[in-house]
Amino acid sequence: MQVVRAVSGDTHAWLDLAAEVEPLFGPPVSDERFLSALERNIARGSATCVRVDDGPPGSVLMGGLLFSSHPPRHQIGWLAVAQAWRRKGVGRLLVEHALCLVQRPAEVSVVTFGRDVPGGSAARAFYVELGFVPCEPAEAGPDGQPRQVYRRSFR
Repeated sequence: MQVVRAVSGDTHAWLDLAAEVEPLFGPPVSDERFLSALERNIARGSATCVRVDDGPPGSVLMGGLLFSSHPPRHQIGWLAVAQAWRRKGVGRLLVEHALCLVQRPAEVSVVTFGRDVPGGSAARAFYVELGFVPCEPAEAGPDGQPRQVYRRSFR
């Protein structure tokens, strides 16, 4: 498994992945803001992905991550792993790759499911395992479910 920078030829594969996770995140595929954010991240090199069998651009994605850097603040804007590849290290690989890009001192934040979202317990535990701590509530997700900010500081 290799993390690579996404290229424009990966856009359809990203949209397929986004469609798969819509029940978790709400409808990003039909949201022009998602497509615009994806295209911006691809253009600036801050969209990374893991392709099935380390395939060429356009191959099916195991997972993808959008990462925004405005040192000393950084943000994981979107992380998704295809159902078939969950709990196999894909998400961890993507996040650890992004964290390696951070120069200290820095802070990395991510918005994930709030405590009141039962299906979000795995995501919350995942970020805690990676050294993030729960912080303030965030704006509700597109699905209306509560969200929470998690942060990790690098000193």
